[in-house]
Amino acid sequence: MHRLFWHFYLFIFLVLLGTGWAVEQLWQQWQPSAEPPWLDSYTALLQQQLQQPQNQWPLHIPLTISALPSDSISWLPDEAAKLQQGQVLTLFEAERVYFYYQQGGQLWRLGPLQLVQEDGAIWFTLLFFVLLAVAVALWLWPVARDIRLLQRRLQKFSADAETPLQLPARSFIAPIAHSFQQMSMQIRELLALQREMTHAVSHELRTPIARLNFALEMAQQLPQEERQLMQQDVKELQQLVDEILDYARLETGQSPLQKQHLDLTELIANVQEKLTPLPGAAISLQLPDKAMLYGDGHYLERALQNLLVNAKKYAVSQIRLTLSQHKNHWQIEVEDDGPGIPQALRQDILKPFFRAEASRNKQAGGFGLGLAIVQRVVQWHQGRIEVATSPLGGARFVLILPQRG
Repeated sequence: MHRLFWHFYLFIFLVLLGTGWAVEQLWQQWQPSAEPPWLDSYTALLQQQLQQPQNQWPLHIPLTISALPSDSISWLPDEAAKLQQGQVLTLFEAERVYFYYQQGGQLWRLGPLQLVQEDGAIWFTLLFFVLLAVAVALWLWPVARDIRLLQRRLQKFSADAETPLQLPARSFIAPIAHSFQQMSMQIRELLALQREMTHAVSHELRTPIARLNFALEMAQQLPQEERQLMQQDVKELQQLVDEILDYARLETGQSPLQKQHLDLTELIANVQEKLTPLPGAAISLQLPDKAMLYGDGHYLERALQNLLVNAKKYAVSQIRLTLSQHKNHWQIEVEDDGPGIPQALRQDILKPFFRAEASRNKQAGGFGLGLAIVQRVVQWHQGRIEVATSPLGGARFVLILPQRG
């Protein structure tokens, strides 16, 4: 049985157990004390048996017989008179009763006799709660089972193809499951439409871009400066198409990662070497000798490259990348001494196609997909990204990656 079932089951069972015990205690406390109906008949039978010789009493009376001093109990006048007449008197003590009989000036006590059969009561009480527990379990089990099925479908929603969630028509959560089915179909349709549109637009743009590139190569009669501007526009369009396709691949709903054990120290050093020829501030590294991580080297390299290219655009003279190990994760910090990122924009800059107009333009700020790709890569590795202010004065991006993401 899973945790959800035990949670409901134990909660309801303990509540009913406590309520039953409290009600029983109140009933026992407030119930009127009354003699059991069989006590008179038993007393009459005992009266007859006591008429036999005294040495025959233990053979016929299944009670403890004790001799007491005649003045050991202060009797009321009418009780004392009854004893003088040879009648049996009863005295109650808790749930027991004692019988008193006087013969020849000697007071005899017989008993005690239990009025309530405690062992039987305990077993009946235990049987009641066992049956109650079984009834509650039978009522809760289908509910917990159906909720568990719904939970599994939600967990597999992004990875599996559309599979109907089959629940009994009488299930308590059947309406919820039906609503989930409708919602999942709408979400899948929207995601499919988004992917189709993204791929269609991107691939449709590739053809005219290729034709423009070819035409520019052939248009030797155009002024050199004008050709360069047109080639730059074509290059930007090509970069936009490539970034849209990259981001679309990361937004398909299924993880594209091919994870393996890799050395982050080596990967970061390779990225620095690739970016060294680019204009901008130099990148300084603070790395351990070795940093093993289970992840996708291709996409991690792409994410680091996007961060460092972004830093090169805004840094004045310093870019620093620090890799450090914490309890069960690696932390990568990319800092620069540029203008930084305002507090109000630190979440927005991770959204696709967002650009901070105050500090970026088309040439400097790109298309607004670089940091969105970084965030998606980090999320696929079960990590997170944080944006803060660097001690250098500019922006500080922190990637937190589990060692076994």
